[in-house]
Amino acid sequence: MDALREFGPGLWTAEGPPVRTLGISFPTRMVVVRLGDGTLWINSPVEASDSEISVLTALGPVRHLIAPTKLHVWRLLAWSARFPDAQLWGPPRTPRCYGGLRFTEMLADQPPSEWSREIDQVIFRGNAFLDEVEFFHRASGTLVMSDFFQSYPPQNGRPILNTLARLGGVGGEGGVGLDIRLSFIRRDLARASLRAILAWNFDRLIPAHGELRATGAKPAIERAFRWLRA
Repeated sequence: MDALREFGPGLWTAEGPPVRTLGISFPTRMVVVRLGDGTLWINSPVEASDSEISVLTALGPVRHLIAPTKLHVWRLLAWSARFPDAQLWGPPRTPRCYGGLRFTEMLADQPPSEWSREIDQVIFRGNAFLDEVEFFHRASGTLVMSDFFQSYPPQNGRPILNTLARLGGVGGEGGVGLDIRLSFIRRDLARASLRAILAWNFDRLIPAHGELRATGAKPAIERAFRWLRA
């Protein structure tokens, strides 16, 4: 885990080690929110050392561990062992017991009472393989996404990686990966989810993979999903 960085009031991010999929390396990121009761809400936790955990727990006790998509469930394993009293929240279309974990509850369109005052949420539906839960942190005006939106600006000396990102639809200002885009088979459901997201008053964006956006997030999301609204 890289150092915690404050991204807004009561909101931090930390970078994790890259993961490899189909031979391609992807960065990882977790999001930490300190709730009104002083406890911590952690979305997609990343690998962390004991000293890094000490820095984190100085902010408050870890109460909620979130997997917003089944692709991120494995990221809860080490943290659930480290924090056995934390509540585990799993993604839709996932068994209550899955991947060696037993979830407290499955995420839905409405946030649970434990964080409904600080964080809103909606399931991005319509994909054949994945439902992804998107979150809105009200105090900072931040949208938190996982895999459906990614952003990889060009890197010097990495022509092959830059080409793959551009061809895959996630280069430059970012977008929806071509593989993910093609797997949306219920666009009516996806459009309804997108409308709910765009109704939030956000200007900042934290994706799980790729570049953070401190301003102009809503126009970026509108552009990225323009193909869906056509």
